[in-house]
Formats: sequence, structure tokens, C-alpha cells
Amino acid sequence: MDMRVYEDLADLIRGSWPTPLYRLKSFGEKNVWGKLEFMNPITHSIKDRTALSLFQEAMKATKAGDPIIEASSGNMAVALAALSAAYGRRMIAYVSTRTAAAHKAMLKLLGSEVRERDGGTPDMIDEVREEARRLHAHHPNQFENPRNYLIHYEETARELDEQLLSAGLRVGYIVAGLGTAGHITGLSLYFKEKYGSSMKVIGVEPLDGIPGIKEFDGNPFREVAKIDEVVKVSLREALAAVKLVAANDGLLLGPSSGAVVAAIRRLELDGAVGIFPDDAWKYADLLARSW
Repeated sequence: MDMRVYEDLADLIRGSWPTPLYRLKSFGEKNVWGKLEFMNPITHSIKDRTALSLFQEAMKATKAGDPIIEASSGNMAVALAALSAAYGRRMIAYVSTRTAAAHKAMLKLLGSEVRERDGGTPDMIDEVREEARRLHAHHPNQFENPRNYLIHYEETARELDEQLLSAGLRVGYIVAGLGTAGHITGLSLYFKEKYGSSMKVIGVEPLDGIPGIKEFDGNPFREVAKIDEVVKVSLREALAAVKLVAANDGLLLGPSSGAVVAAIRRLELDGAVGIFPDDAWKYADLLARSW
């Protein structure tokens, strides 16, 4: 038995894989499963995986004390800040004024320098690039860096495939949110390459503001991803799905995970895996206002 004893943060993150695959009672007799990516250890989100991949690149390009600078809606910045703290780098995080207070608190706790700006992360990229140039800082650029999706092609997708095969499960749909689109791009490439048209990949984007997901138009990975359909979900639907799963399964999903559940419900899918990228804790204020 692996007793899971670690002396290194990267090993701790890798040691949480495979994340669980769980059958959802919320769908009754339907064969619907959730890949619980919020069980990654640092940010309780799928961004631990992506950040680790980006940070491995940063470690080769930097030395102790050098700055790493990134724009993020929250989880990516926190994951990079944790890795920076563990490996002696200086983290500078650009976040929106709308970013959850919990994310900002965690960034400061981890010693990150926090730059708050109005608007969304795409609005900050030019300033981030300019500061990176001026400080000679490493800019991972999660929005355009192929490592964002390659980690999911190489690790997350293979892991999910092995879980399905080991349990003798047959599914025809993978449903995932569209944020930077890293995980859905990697998953789509892997499963389309291996199973072709027999596996449908469905993306979920927000009808209105849902933390963690964005519209797919203009995404740099759009031409790479192999997505069959994109579904729009409202914040109200996402939060209703969060409450449904909490009541029936005892799982605390974040709004982006709730959006995935809402899409599966609306499409009435059977034989589906939803990728749950985030949990509820960071969004307690939003959930409290929804009652």
C-alpha cells in the first residue's frame, strides 16, 4: 500500500493522481460519472495539474529569486504562487477586481505580489507582457502555452481512460467547461485520437458570469480542440446543479462544476463523464447570495 509520504510539493501534487471517478446519484439510474479534479491538493482544482506543467518549464528558465508573472482568474495564480513559495521563486499575480476574495487571500498568504485590475484576464495580458519584459520575468502565459493542454492529453485523459477501462465502463460523452480550454482541448485530442466519432466531447460556456469558465470565441486553442458541441449555461442553472449534487451526493461542487452538471441534465445524457474542475469553498459568498 502506498502510504503517501512526500518531501516535495511537486510529488505531493502528482501523488493525488488519479483523481477519483465517482458515479452521481443525482442522475438516478443514468450512467453519469464525475471526474473529481477538485481533489487536487493545493487549489482544490484542476489548475494544480496545469500549473505544475507550466512551472516545470519556468524552473528551467529561472533561478532562485527570479520573478514569475501570470494573469489568472484565481486558481492558476494560487497554484503557481504555491510552487513559487516551495521552490524559491518570486510570484507576481495579475487578477481581476472581481476575483473571489478567497483567491486574493491565498495569494497573499503564499507571499505573492498581487496586482488587481478591472475587467477580465484578457484585458491584462499586454500589461503582464510589458512588466515581464521590464523585469526579465518568466511569463508562462497559460492562455497560449501548449503545455496548458498537453498535460491533460498526456496525463488527465490517459488517467480517465484507464479508470474507465479498469472499471469496465462504457461512456459516449465527455463534458467539460471552457475556461482557458486547456483540459477540454487535451481530453478531446486524446479521446478523438483513440475512439474517433464514438466519443462526443461537449464544451460548456457561460450564458452570464460563471466563475472559471468563459466564452470559447477567440480562444487560441479553438483550432486545436476537437469539440463536437458547445452548450451555454446560466449562473442560475449552475448553482441549482451545485445544490442538487450537494443534496443527493454530498459533494461540494464549485459553479464551474455545476455548469457541467447542468449541461448534462439539459442534454439528458446517459453514459457521460463530467469533468469537475473546482469545488465550492472559494465561492461561499456567491452561494450564500443564491438562497
